[in-house]
Amino acid sequence: MWAGAVVQVEVFLNTIRLLRGSEILFLCHDQADSDALGASFALAQWLGGTVGVPREPAIHTRRLIEVTGMKVVKNPNPEAFESVVVVDAADASQLEPTVPEKFYLIDHHPDNRLVDRAIDAFYEPVSSTCQLVFRLLKAAGALPGREASLALAAGILTDTIHFHKGDAESFRTFGELLQTGGVSYEDVKRLYLDDQRRDREVILRAALGSRWVKLGDYNILLSEIRTNIPTFVARALLDLGADMSVVAYEGPEGTEVRMYVREEMASACTLDAVEIMEAVPGVGAGQVWGFRQFAAFRHREAIPSILDHVIETLKSRLVAPRKGVGSGFMLPRG
Repeated sequence: MWAGAVVQVEVFLNTIRLLRGSEILFLCHDQADSDALGASFALAQWLGGTVGVPREPAIHTRRLIEVTGMKVVKNPNPEAFESVVVVDAADASQLEPTVPEKFYLIDHHPDNRLVDRAIDAFYEPVSSTCQLVFRLLKAAGALPGREASLALAAGILTDTIHFHKGDAESFRTFGELLQTGGVSYEDVKRLYLDDQRRDREVILRAALGSRWVKLGDYNILLSEIRTNIPTFVARALLDLGADMSVVAYEGPEGTEVRMYVREEMASACTLDAVEIMEAVPGVGAGQVWGFRQFAAFRHREAIPSILDHVIETLKSRLVAPRKGVGSGFMLPRG
């Protein structure tokens, strides 16, 4: 950790310590993932307070919430709290309809649009917000217990896409959390795969029945499933070797789509998963959340042939390289 980061930790630590004893809301982005919830839970365990989400947490966090005994308040009123700490959010649209007027911020996303609006912020574009929270806890001499360590480790595992990417600190912090909390790697991984036979069969069927599209050297797997666990399935397809996985679920609740892009493909082709998903017909901006290598979309109605739309959108953004330049696809030059 560079010297400036150490100073930043100490400065923000002096600020956030003063919140102890007040009514604090740790507000996550909507569809809060394990990074948002894990970081907020660990902060609430340390300082006291309430973990909140604007509407719903992400489906893949259900076991994390159960195992840790985490209490998550939906659609909280920020004005009912003395202090609000926004955790793991980069834009006010992620906090609708519970956008606070005054707030502190802890976040890691590039291009954060909330930093300048915050009373004070602990911001650095590292692999996960949970890393930043662990820095705070260590500096405060308040190492997390088992449940908080498990939650922080889960957040790191989520935002590194099960270590398909990640900076050096994310690996070190993950190891420290296993040791500090007395948890194993298997304990963390079990949070991401339901033990129910039904869900495991959904993943196997999706893998065997996936549509395989080859673009240059890149392998893209697309699958439509009948059980609402697209995040689990999309991650499993990436683990199998896909460079991009796209999984759609269309049921009574509407449409859910999850997309993962392997770092190699994202870098070589200058791709951003969120930008691709937003460009898909029927999706549109403002309905997608995620980051460069992951995008999630939810809609209350079914969108026919959405996987076809995804692949056509991707093809429109990629062209074969010039002879002698390489074998992978790249973005067309404007």
